Amino acid sequence: MRIFGRPTKHGEKVQIIRTEALLTDADAIAHLLEPLPESGELRPRLDKVFFVRAWHEETSRDYWVSSDGERVRCFTIAGLTLRQAAAIRVRWDAVSSDRHLDEHVLSLLISSEHGIRAQLVVD
Repeated sequence: MRIFGRPTKHGEKVQIIRTEALLTDADAIAHLLEPLPESGELRPRLDKVFFVRAWHEETSRDYWVSSDGERVRCFTIAGLTLRQAAAIRVRWDAVSSDRHLDEHVLSLLISSEHGIRAQLVVD
C-alpha cells in the first residue's frame, strides 16, 4: 500500500482503492461487486470488454469498473465531492485514448485537477 496524504477541504483523505478479480472466481467477483450501485445489472456485462463509472450518493464514492472479459478491476475513489469526481471524469475522458487506467493515473488526475494527493490502497 502506498500512502500519500493531504486532506480535502472537508478534512477527509482521498483514497483510491483498487480491487480486482478473475471472472472465474465467483467469490472474488461477489466481493468486488458488493458495494457497487446496481451491481446486479453489471454482472452480466462483465464477460465482454466493458467500462463504466458510477457515483454512489450515500457513500460519496465514485466507482470506475473495467473488464477485459477475463479480469475485472474496480477503482473506488473516496473523499471527493460529486463535483470533484465529475471533474476527474471529464479530465480522464480528455486523455483516456493515450492512457491505460490504473490507480497511479487516477492519482495523477486528482492531483493535477484538485491539488490533492490520494492514498492508494490495494484491496
